[in-house]
Amino acid sequence: MMKAVFGVFAAFFALAASACAQAPAAQQSGEIAPLLYAVRDADSTMYLYGTVHVRPRGADWANDRVRAAIDESSEIWTELMMNPETDQRTQVLALQLGAAEPGRPLSSWLTPEENASLNAVTTRLGMPVGALEPYKPWLAGLTLTLAPLIQAGYDPASGVDRSIDAYGDNAGKTMRALETPDQQLTFFANLSPEIQREMLREAVHESASVTTMIGEMSAAWEQGNERTLERAVIDDTRTDYPELYQMLFVDRNNAWMTELTREMQGSGVDFVAVGAGHIIGSDGLVAQFRARGYRVDRIR
Repeated sequence: MMKAVFGVFAAFFALAASACAQAPAAQQSGEIAPLLYAVRDADSTMYLYGTVHVRPRGADWANDRVRAAIDESSEIWTELMMNPETDQRTQVLALQLGAAEPGRPLSSWLTPEENASLNAVTTRLGMPVGALEPYKPWLAGLTLTLAPLIQAGYDPASGVDRSIDAYGDNAGKTMRALETPDQQLTFFANLSPEIQREMLREAVHESASVTTMIGEMSAAWEQGNERTLERAVIDDTRTDYPELYQMLFVDRNNAWMTELTREMQGSGVDFVAVGAGHIIGSDGLVAQFRARGYRVDRIR
């Protein structure tokens, strides 16, 4: 489950995380081949590109086919607008919505044994004891998920989304967003107490292994291995955490489809870059476009 949660979270906090990242250059051999699809009707083409929100610094974010699809497009869609105003709003709102309620510090959500494990993890990560006490479980859990990845050399500022935004800006493309920071962070803030507590417990339990898990997911993304990505990001979340799956994937995908199908009613070429988990699976954008009668082809 933490892979799916982390993917969304990393987009939120990219600016803040990149300020403390000291990542080495990536060691990468061969061309990457991430998932790229083309949705077509009589007079429109929409490319769907599955992204990951963090990459090792210096790692490539696309191949020639992806760059050619962007060059062909007049508009580029990402989950959020990539600009200083959005970054600032995200940071401010995260601290507001993620602040612990009066009289309900983070430690009150856990047993004494779980608090001992939490303190061991924060100490290993170089955080002062009690540093997460002012946070609600969802924000504390997501912070614990991101921190070891930053230490391991992952850099949200090198995420695929930001690289696409920079490429599009340099090419003079029109940039559009599917969501706002308020919408994205409200998803987490509205999670039930039970899901929030479980997120925190899993973040503590999996802190030592999250780098390995994300590394496996990143390798599957580079290879365009749709089935591995579906297992890693979709299947477990849908089975074990249906409320979280509904919020992270189903509700958001359905809202995006309303906007994207409206865009397809016009003409021209668009490029849509969203987390890979949103384009795959039975509730993903590819399946939904096909169900609506559009021709959808994978670009290999």
